[in-house]
Amino acid sequence: MSMLKLTPNPFTPQSGLEPKVLGGREEFISEFVHLLEHKDKKEEFHLLVLGEWGMGKTTLLKFYKKIVQSKGQQAVYLSLPKLSTRERVNNVIQSVIEEICFGFGIKPQEVVNTSRKNAAIFMVEFLLTLYKKINCNYIVVLVDDVHNVSILPGVIDILRLALSHEQIIRKSNYFFILASTPEGWEGFVKRHDPIGRFFRKKQILEKLTYSQVETTIKETIKNSGVVFKEEIIAKVWEYTEGHPYELQLLCSHLYDNHMKRVVGEKSWEAALVATLKDLGIEHFSQLYNRASEREKEILNVFAENKKFLTISEVRDILIYDKKLKKFPVANVKNFVYRLADKGLVIRDENKRYRILDNMFAEYILRFR
Repeated sequence: MSMLKLTPNPFTPQSGLEPKVLGGREEFISEFVHLLEHKDKKEEFHLLVLGEWGMGKTTLLKFYKKIVQSKGQQAVYLSLPKLSTRERVNNVIQSVIEEICFGFGIKPQEVVNTSRKNAAIFMVEFLLTLYKKINCNYIVVLVDDVHNVSILPGVIDILRLALSHEQIIRKSNYFFILASTPEGWEGFVKRHDPIGRFFRKKQILEKLTYSQVETTIKETIKNSGVVFKEEIIAKVWEYTEGHPYELQLLCSHLYDNHMKRVVGEKSWEAALVATLKDLGIEHFSQLYNRASEREKEILNVFAENKKFLTISEVRDILIYDKKLKKFPVANVKNFVYRLADKGLVIRDENKRYRILDNMFAEYILRFR
């Protein structure tokens, strides 16, 4: 009896794991390679990568690190942890410096003078010393999850001040790449307007198109012996709308539920339920709980419709819903505005609203 050969699941929804296929980001990668060519000429600029939860910021930054290293230059990746209100700016800056040192395999005491009290000068001296020690054309520092330090906007402003310093511009060649959610970055800009002008080069990560979803799935399962039927690929697009993380997670569960190496309708339901449960634990439960009880009732209306609605249309639905006879329809407008402020619904140019995410809608309908 021959042994059954199992092909490992090629989809990678786990945080920190790089996908087999980096679909839909070719234009950004090409731009980054072009920017590196300019850094070779010592041109002064830095880059900001913006994207909502699950858009692939971390994946892209780690891919950029590989590109830099393939060109024989030095790069380091670090992720900023969430801060408590008790943290101080100087302590965070020192922590960032230590992370950069560890990333390059250098002991912090070799390049850091801890007697300095001014955080900006402390950072300037560190960057100059590090550049001399590493001795290369340019150094790329990729800083992920910048929104996690939004309660201390001074951290990023000190980085700006250091990188703007005359000594840094004349005697070193750094390329800092920051990644943040749009909301988190907006908080920095509101408090320290020069930050926005300093990080003018931006890459904004959006959801994938249908074509990019199709290509990503087919390229990922290539040579696996497993086939996704076209109607399943269409359903993946319909439910995820091209959200990169949701795509990887749903396709991972679909792959695990294939029947005789074919992913068809029989694989769908179990995979979808497993995906929604995972998303509930990781993100959707916390998202849903941002809403008050009254707001949740309106959120359910958006979940059931999954399309853009005017406030009047939402009000009409509530009036004709027998379960919600006592709902204060006069306050619908305020409730919808609050849902938008909390990031649970989005608004189009025609002042219509819809739920943030199709999978989020499905989660509400099934589990709430």
